[in-house]
Amino acid sequence: MNRGINWLLVLSLAPLLVAGTCRKKNTEEEEADYTVRTPEVNLQVISVDPDVVTADRTFTVTVYGSAFVDGSEVMIGDREATKVGFRNANTLTVSGPAMPAGSYDVTVVNPSTRERAVLRGSLESRVRGDGANASDACRSATLYFDYNSSRLTSGAARELSEVARCLSGVDWSVTLEGHADERGTTEYNLALGQRRATSVKDALAGQGVSPSRIRATSYGEERPATRGSGESVWSKNRRVELKTQE
Repeated sequence: MNRGINWLLVLSLAPLLVAGTCRKKNTEEEEADYTVRTPEVNLQVISVDPDVVTADRTFTVTVYGSAFVDGSEVMIGDREATKVGFRNANTLTVSGPAMPAGSYDVTVVNPSTRERAVLRGSLESRVRGDGANASDACRSATLYFDYNSSRLTSGAARELSEVARCLSGVDWSVTLEGHADERGTTEYNLALGQRRATSVKDALAGQGVSPSRIRATSYGEERPATRGSGESVWSKNRRVELKTQE
């Protein structure tokens, strides 16, 4: 009789035991689903302050980012920083060598893993003051064009690239004066001179010179560089004169 009662007791408690097990399992699964995981932080460079320094002089800037470590290495372009100070995982103070005018990548390297992060063109080195260190190409240039054309010749394009490289190191304003030879009507030559000046402006802008610094105008045939007729004269009048103002 007692044996029968014991079996009845087990059978009556079984649903409660199963339910308790299920509740425990469900609770554990729910807790697992809501486990907070720490996000992985990757090495990256976000900004450089200041982002413009004086050309050919040593400098100090602050580099901001994430996952920096004590002993992080910093490259300015292809040159190593002279001193790197670790403030925290998000901030480095960096002293750099004297750099010529130009735009440079800033790279931070983790010394233990050799992981690196690069911020492209984030530091600009510019010529300051009176512009005494600037190339003469910054001050003036004359670009010549083929007959009835506003397209840069290969020679003019090469010369303009040198000018653009120089202008990237200064903040001077630029005036482009378009000209034409004496052939054609006054109105047509004014329009042709303007197209030539605009063509040069677009080319400079495409090489990093801000369009807001550039004014393009035209004098048509009214201001010839050389007077007379014939190709030797006309070829000198089909031009754009580039002039700068500090």
